[in-house]
Formats: sequence, structure tokens, C-alpha cells
Amino acid sequence: LGTKAGVEGHPIRIETPLIDLKKSEIIALGMKLGVDYSLTSSCYQPDSEGKPCGRCDSCRLRALGFHEAGYSDPLTA
Repeated sequence: LGTKAGVEGHPIRIETPLIDLKKSEIIALGMKLGVDYSLTSSCYQPDSEGKPCGRCDSCRLRALGFHEAGYSDPLTA
């Protein structure tokens, strides 16, 4: 791999601390950490103003995650 660490023979380490969490758990953790979800977007096909479509798989998964976590999504509230 063409990185300083790779060239020097150091192993690459990939960390994925959220990989085993459900979407609702990720949202709850983000809320606890103060994430401003109004600055995030998951939509595959937002409108010309950047608003989520609410219909694509990503929008549906996000909506379900917020619902299960007990929070309102600031992008759709």
C-alpha cells in the first residue's frame, strides 16, 4: 500500500467501531455525543435543495433508526 506506514512495513489496521451496532444504536450514541444530525444526510436522491426524498432505501433505514431510537430526524421533522 502506498502509504508511509505501508512503505515502512507497518501493518494496516482498519477500525470499525460501529459495525456491530444497529442503526438505532448508532443514532442514540450520536445523540449522546452531541452529533448535529441536521448536518448529515443519508439520501441517495435528495431534491435540488438537498432535502431527503424519504423513499429510497437509505431514507427508510434512517427513518426506522430514528424511530427505534426514540428521536425525531431533524431533516424530516
